[in-house]
Amino acid sequence: MDAAKNIIVSLVGNPNSGKSTIFNALTGSDQHVGNYPGITVEKKEGLRNHKGYNINFIDLPGIYSLSAYSDDEMVTRDFLLSEKPDVVIYVIDAANIERNLYLFTQIIELKAPVIMALNMIDILRLQGETVNQEAMSELLGVPVFGTIANKNIGIGDILDSVLDIYENEKFKKQTRAKIDYGEVIKDETDKLENLIVKNSELSKFPKNWLAIKLLEKEPSILKLISRVCDITEILYQIEKSRNHIKEHFGEKAETAMVDKRYDFANDIVKTVVKKTEQKKIDITEIIDNFALNRYLGIPIFAAVMYIIFKFTFTFSTPAVNLFGLFFEWFGGIITGIIPNGPVQSLIADGILGGVGGVLGFFPLILFMFFAIAFFEDSGYIARAAFIMDKIMSKFGLHGKSFLPLMLSTNGCAVPGILATRTLDSKQDRLITMFIVSFMICGAKLPVFALVISAFFSVKYQTAIMFFMYVLSIVIALSIAKLLSATVLKGQEAHFVMELPPYHIPTLKGLLLKMWERGWLYIKKAGTVIVLISILIWALFAYPKIPVNKNLSKAENMSVQMQHSAAGKAGKILDPFFKPIGMDGGRAIALIAGFAAKELIISTLGTFYSIEKVDSKIPQSLKKKISADKNWSPLKAITFLIFCLIYAPCIVAVIVFFKETGSSYKWLALLVLGNTTSAWIASFIVFQFGKLLKIGA
Repeated sequence: MDAAKNIIVSLVGNPNSGKSTIFNALTGSDQHVGNYPGITVEKKEGLRNHKGYNINFIDLPGIYSLSAYSDDEMVTRDFLLSEKPDVVIYVIDAANIERNLYLFTQIIELKAPVIMALNMIDILRLQGETVNQEAMSELLGVPVFGTIANKNIGIGDILDSVLDIYENEKFKKQTRAKIDYGEVIKDETDKLENLIVKNSELSKFPKNWLAIKLLEKEPSILKLISRVCDITEILYQIEKSRNHIKEHFGEKAETAMVDKRYDFANDIVKTVVKKTEQKKIDITEIIDNFALNRYLGIPIFAAVMYIIFKFTFTFSTPAVNLFGLFFEWFGGIITGIIPNGPVQSLIADGILGGVGGVLGFFPLILFMFFAIAFFEDSGYIARAAFIMDKIMSKFGLHGKSFLPLMLSTNGCAVPGILATRTLDSKQDRLITMFIVSFMICGAKLPVFALVISAFFSVKYQTAIMFFMYVLSIVIALSIAKLLSATVLKGQEAHFVMELPPYHIPTLKGLLLKMWERGWLYIKKAGTVIVLISILIWALFAYPKIPVNKNLSKAENMSVQMQHSAAGKAGKILDPFFKPIGMDGGRAIALIAGFAAKELIISTLGTFYSIEKVDSKIPQSLKKKISADKNWSPLKAITFLIFCLIYAPCIVAVIVFFKETGSSYKWLALLVLGNTTSAWIASFIVFQFGKLLKIGA
């Protein structure tokens, strides 16, 4: 491929600026998601062929500044400095130009070729304002295009401008706006620049940008340059310059420069943003009068969550049933083709029985992700955090803690734990990391769906699932209150959060989000789940014992199961699990779930596939469980409560351990505390249910 025809373009902007929507519009479905090396920050890339050029778009994390105090900021800044993209598309929320221009003032100091996408101009018009794009382009020294990304408006202009900048040197050298920091600050940055140019190792950085960062005394920059040169003279000049600026302005250098950047942004807005004759109806304001109402907010939030579950169960049920029939049919084919023996058992019972049980609920996962993505992209989820703040503060939590909890519900506990980095207080972070594990994540969801659908009629399934989600929140808040009142006391933090305007999500954006998250589920089932399913099968199938000709095939298999490694382990666990209504088979499934919660289904699938060898007609796992006399509605609920509370998967535990500073104290409290609490809660529910003869 001709290297001259390849262009690298990065997208930069504030959170909620519509950057991801523009990325989706630019790339379509030709994109993939990963993580930056050595870090858990998400990395999105997408390709687009335009007029013979192959454009590789990199969607950098949404940030508010390039100060690099967070992983997101560090990733963005390092990419712009080291990778030097051919073009930077800077995305601005047109309804919040002044605030969004603050980051832009730092981007232009990096000397990168920039195109500005003035996104959501339709929202600005609804507010009764317009922007003079030509004047804005002239003042900033960069091309400015109005866009409505969810309607694909302005996307073609951006693509053409990317090629113009790449092909035409005059665009790359175009004089961009400079922030007027004043003579005092400029004199001090000039002194630092004179020291920078003396060192050839520092020449790869824009000297003015580096001087400003040094003047701000940013730790990461000081650490960076200390590796390549002697900074004694530079450190002396930094202190001298900072003292001079403080004497002149009466405040720190970084504060003075922040003020100058906002002055610049304010001047731009005053010049280019004009009021129209009439302000149109603000849909966001109208909806928020209800959605954020002190009395209606929580009931509306509860209704939204119920709608998500109702949508998920109602529309996924036919697809889940179809998947179940497919795996039943495929299982029959396998047993018909391959002769009886270890190979047939491995494929039919170990792989198909285990992985098939997990993949059978893939449609349900997709529908759940689609529903949550709809409310995410519409702007409602940010409101949910605001609504929940009042409740969460009563339990010793910050309103921002709700977002990691939602992230865990949306997919996995791991990103939920990592998302606690946005919390300022150490106590808030620790408490939130503890309670993230109680959420019904994407891995627990199929377990709950399987058990609920096996023992409860369609009429009650949504209500029971909704109840389990409410129960998870109640348990999480109760644990948070306990922790904040005992081992993790801390001062209450103020809640500040940006609420984006409401949008109508695009079908393409929703489908992309749904598939991205669903694909991770498939990859897990196709790798980790396969390997551990084979291991679980081996534990149930070995060591082999001689066949007793006086017993039936089913009786021989029952004896084999009892004498297998898993059977013996189950007998050891029986006294521990019997008081909570579980036998050794379910105990093994729960232990396997510590590796990954999907393995609960996989293990049950393997267990029932091996146990039901005398069945002439292949059955779905749901049918097998519902027909097992060792289960009952009461035992099903007890099982789900244990799943809800006990220790999270091993990956989440490892991430938790690292994020708490490798603290064995907090690790023990998470693993042992959660599992003990799960047993106690299950014991109370099961024994109380037996006493009242409820669902027994």
